[in-house]
Amino acid sequence: MTSLKVIPEEKQDITKVATCSLLDKSALSRNVFTKEECKSIIEMGKTWEDVDAQVQTKNPKAESEKNDDYRNCKMYGPPIDDTESWLWIGQKISAAIYNFNSNEGWKFNLIGLAERPMMMEYEEGVGKYDWHIDLGPSRLASTRKLGFSLLLNDDYEGGEFQIKTGRENYIPPEQKIGNLLFFPSYLVHRVTLVTKGTRSVLVGWVHGNSFS
Repeated sequence: MTSLKVIPEEKQDITKVATCSLLDKSALSRNVFTKEECKSIIEMGKTWEDVDAQVQTKNPKAESEKNDDYRNCKMYGPPIDDTESWLWIGQKISAAIYNFNSNEGWKFNLIGLAERPMMMEYEEGVGKYDWHIDLGPSRLASTRKLGFSLLLNDDYEGGEFQIKTGRENYIPPEQKIGNLLFFPSYLVHRVTLVTKGTRSVLVGWVHGNSFS
């Protein structure tokens, strides 16, 4: 068994320890996509595969289940065997995230997108996603480092993306069409109930070695 190494306080030098002020926060890249591109993605997304939006049960060994009280949205996945039509979307998203992460961001060791992005539609009066994190026990879910949400429209009410930070709920600003919101996948977050219109968003993750 490896024993815990304790460094005496007088020998500690925190100036040599890499730090990051964004570990509990999200980031935003503005106008990554134009309004026309966002409209095109919505139209394209509605032709994609209709994916059953399920959630993990409390029993980690059990199958996922449909739970509209917890998450209520429509979800569409692009074709796996025809990436050419939507690859440009992932490339623009990856470029924005990699640029921020390697400069003023978290400097996480990233590998790339190991899962296809999904378009999600939250409809008026029912659309929501309760508190959750994007990490999980599966091989893919355990390697999610940064989650992202590309905001495809803003002509709706409610449907706020929120992050739980202690006692407070942090609401990232500028949740507007074409902006790209991204955040560490271990953060607890939710989408509040959409009260008017339909909220459309493209979500996914950038992967890397599991946190340890």
